[in-house]
Amino acid sequence: MSAGVQHPHDKLFRTVFADTEEAALFLRAHLPAALSERIDWSTLTLQETSFVDEALRESESDLLYTVQMKGSGVKVFLYLLFEHQSQPDPWMRFRLLKYMCRIWDESFKQNPEQTELPPILPVVFYQGERAWRYATEFADLFPEGEREHSFLPRFAHYLIDQSGLAPEAVKGGLKARVAQLLMMAAYRAQMQEALRLAAPLMAQVTRTGGVNYVAVFVLYLAATQERRVVNEFAAQVRQYAPETGGDMLTYAEELRQEGRQEGRQEGLQKGLQEGLQKGEIKGKVETIESLLSVGADWSLITRATGITPEEFQRLKEELSQLVDLSDLEDAQSE
Repeated sequence: MSAGVQHPHDKLFRTVFADTEEAALFLRAHLPAALSERIDWSTLTLQETSFVDEALRESESDLLYTVQMKGSGVKVFLYLLFEHQSQPDPWMRFRLLKYMCRIWDESFKQNPEQTELPPILPVVFYQGERAWRYATEFADLFPEGEREHSFLPRFAHYLIDQSGLAPEAVKGGLKARVAQLLMMAAYRAQMQEALRLAAPLMAQVTRTGGVNYVAVFVLYLAATQERRVVNEFAAQVRQYAPETGGDMLTYAEELRQEGRQEGRQEGLQKGLQEGLQKGEIKGKVETIESLLSVGADWSLITRATGITPEEFQRLKEELSQLVDLSDLEDAQSE
C-alpha cells in the first residue's frame, strides 16, 4: 500500500458517503423498508465529527448524520460504521456501544438542557473476505444463560454485509457504486469483475465534473492495486469515455507506464512528476489543490514534484498576478 496515501479505505468511505445524497440512496437501499419509509431522507445532515479511535483508522471509519422521523418530527442520529477489515470482529458491538456513548456525550455539549437522549440508529457496513457470522444483538456478548436480566444493556445494530455480495448486485448512487466496487476489488477475489463493472460508472463520474471524486478513486486504486491493474482499469474507462483527459486517470496511466522502479509508491511519484512537468503554472496549482483536497500528504507531493508548501504559495501568487495582468490587458483592448 502506498505510504503517500494514509488510510485509503477511510478516505474513500468518508469522501463518498459524506455526500448526503449518495448516503441517502445507499442507506435507503439497505435498511428495512418499514424503517426507511419512516425516515425523512430530505433532512439527512452530516455532522462533521468522528468517534473512532485513531489507532483503529486502518480498520474502521465512521460518519454521523442527523435525520428527522416522519410523523413525530423527532431528530435522531444515524451512525454509519464502516468495518474495512478482512474478517468480522465479535467485539465490534462493544466498540459500537462506546461510540454511541460518545455521541450522547457530544449531544450534551451541544444541548446541555436536553431532558431526553436522542435516539441513535446504528448501521454497520462490512466489506471483508469472510462473511459476518456474529449476532447483531449486544446482549449476545454476555454468557448465554444470563442474557435475559433486565439490568443488561440491550440494542441491536443494522448490518450491511457485502462479503458475499456479487459485484453486479451493488446498490446506491453512482459514486457509492463505484466506491463499493473498488473496495470489492481490494478485498475480494472478484477483482476483475468488480473493476469491469466499475469502469463504465467511472466514465460517467468523469463527465459530471467531479474531479475530486476521480482523484479519490484513482488514488485509492494506486494505494490498493498493482500498477498493471490500474493501467488496465484506465484503459477500460477510456473505452467508455474516449474524451477523458487531463484528469486523474491520466496520472494513473502515466505513473504506471513510466515506472521502472518497483512498487506503487515510486510509480505514483513518477506519474505525478511527469504530469506536473507537462503543465504550466495553472496546471501545477490545480493538480496540487486536487491532491490536497483528497488527503495526499505534502511529503508525497514534494518528493514527486520538488514543490514545497512555500513554493506552492509562491506559484499561487504568481498565477494570481498573471490573471490580474491578463484582465488589465483585456480591459485596455476594449
